[in-house]
Amino acid sequence: MSNYNFKVDLKGIIRLLSDNLYSSDNVFLRELLQNAVDAIQARKKEDSDFKSGKIDVIYQEQKNAALLIFKDNGIGLNKEEIHSFLSVIGQSSKRSEQVRQSFIGQFGIGLLSCFLVANEIKVITKSIKEEQAYQWIGKSDGTYKITERKTATDNGTEVHLKLEGRMYDRFDEEEIIDNLYEYGFLITSPIYFHGNGWEKYINDTFIPWRQPICMAEQIMEFGEHLFGEQFFDMIPLIGEGIKGYAFISTRQVNANATNRHKIFLKNMFITEDGKDVIPKWAFFTRCILNAEDLTPTASREGFSKDYKLMKAKNQIEKCIFDYFVSLSQYDVRKLKQLTTIHNIAIKSLAVENEQIYKLFFPFLTFPTNKGTFTGFQIMNAAKKKPVSYCMEIDDFRRVCPLLEGTESLLINAGYIYDTNLLQQTSKYYKNINIKLFEDSSYENLLETPPTEMLVSMEYFLEQAEKTLEPMRCRISLKNFSPQQLPALYVPGDEGLFDSTMDGQNFSSFFEGFDFSNEEESSGARLYLNCTNSLVKRLYILRDPEYIETVIQVMYVQALLAGHYTLGNKEMEMMNKGLIKLMEYGIGGMEA
Repeated sequence: MSNYNFKVDLKGIIRLLSDNLYSSDNVFLRELLQNAVDAIQARKKEDSDFKSGKIDVIYQEQKNAALLIFKDNGIGLNKEEIHSFLSVIGQSSKRSEQVRQSFIGQFGIGLLSCFLVANEIKVITKSIKEEQAYQWIGKSDGTYKITERKTATDNGTEVHLKLEGRMYDRFDEEEIIDNLYEYGFLITSPIYFHGNGWEKYINDTFIPWRQPICMAEQIMEFGEHLFGEQFFDMIPLIGEGIKGYAFISTRQVNANATNRHKIFLKNMFITEDGKDVIPKWAFFTRCILNAEDLTPTASREGFSKDYKLMKAKNQIEKCIFDYFVSLSQYDVRKLKQLTTIHNIAIKSLAVENEQIYKLFFPFLTFPTNKGTFTGFQIMNAAKKKPVSYCMEIDDFRRVCPLLEGTESLLINAGYIYDTNLLQQTSKYYKNINIKLFEDSSYENLLETPPTEMLVSMEYFLEQAEKTLEPMRCRISLKNFSPQQLPALYVPGDEGLFDSTMDGQNFSSFFEGFDFSNEEESSGARLYLNCTNSLVKRLYILRDPEYIETVIQVMYVQALLAGHYTLGNKEMEMMNKGLIKLMEYGIGGMEA
């Protein structure tokens, strides 16, 4: 039996890298930058006196092409290491676990990414361990050659790439500079870009957490420059192996919005996607974070979901939550401002998170019949007087006028999350009773008129009941505000059911059911306002047909006033009723 070695199709592997591992072809810049950083770090470990690590990126225009050179003064490679690390796919100068704890790149794998933009890679390198320098040239067809350099060469490594065609158009000087800054502005070794006759220092950025003393204003300026927007405040993110800041947005942010962050590993940019490390509920922040011991994925565009990532996420969550707790104790004014800006967003979190609920509910705002109230004001009111809420905005609008001149507090909970939040008050706050305003609540709210008026209206009410019977609507006399409102319609459970089902299509559904024992309060009801000047005079009507017309018009008018949708039946009733009333009026004038 014979043993054979696998044959590797290098071009096929490059296609796999392009299609499946890396999200963009510009990652070759990050890989070269990472290799240079790791080489400098390795030299510092070998030579404690070495302090002046440096990375130079040189861009030389050629005819319809450009030569791109990455140069570092790091540890370099000797001939044996060149064979092992540049010419064996998957091999790396950083394969041992101990070394991996200090570096995040892999020279062999990372270098392959250069084939995404060039057909040939030239590496010139000189190890600090020997005098001889070497040149390695690898091609995308899988061949390579190594030669000894005869000219004097400094310690370190140079990688030469020739950008041609589409890649030359894609990676001009500006694009490369932008990527170098994006990936490496936290890198401690200086990065210089050399163009045609000019030079730019890439990573001379002010990094607040590296300063012995840094004012809050300086940190805010740093964040606003970094993310290109103004912020309300900043939260230091400090924990074991993590440093950074969470900047709180001044604009309202949707809870499902995808915020772009700046997440680094050992000072190298990894990703803008913070979903695995930034708490989901902190969506109103934009974070810059540098981690020291997280585990990168193969593409180094994310992190492995291990205990290290969970630990970092928990630390970040604690930093942000502790900030809010601190505000609630020492700067309530700022917490109220923050809650006002992100009122809806924070409500969406509070309905699902007990800690967020307890912390923020007192500062969340709700519309009421007496203006906008905070959760704290609502809880205080509930200790002294009736407090209720409506689940629908239209219900709130109908009830509000009835409460004029009373002490009752009514909350408009028809907006998203509000009902859910108010329903949880009894769970988290003892002795707080906030009730749902139901149809049965009208009976307690509306006053019964004097007996003499009830007696005088007896005939009218008897005829009105007959008129409203086909609509399955009862009628009552009550005193309520405002006086200008002649009638109030309350749908009841039966009315709500009717609004969702077509009687013509579902009439057979009700056959065999006995509704005779249902409580009266469960059906629709039309309340006539005895304080209204028109209603006060209805007792004089004695013509059943005239009463029928009047009550039909008042019924439809009450539907309109209550913002209920009118069907064809109600529209026809209104039109016929108005015509009849005009005919009665004209007839009276002729008489």
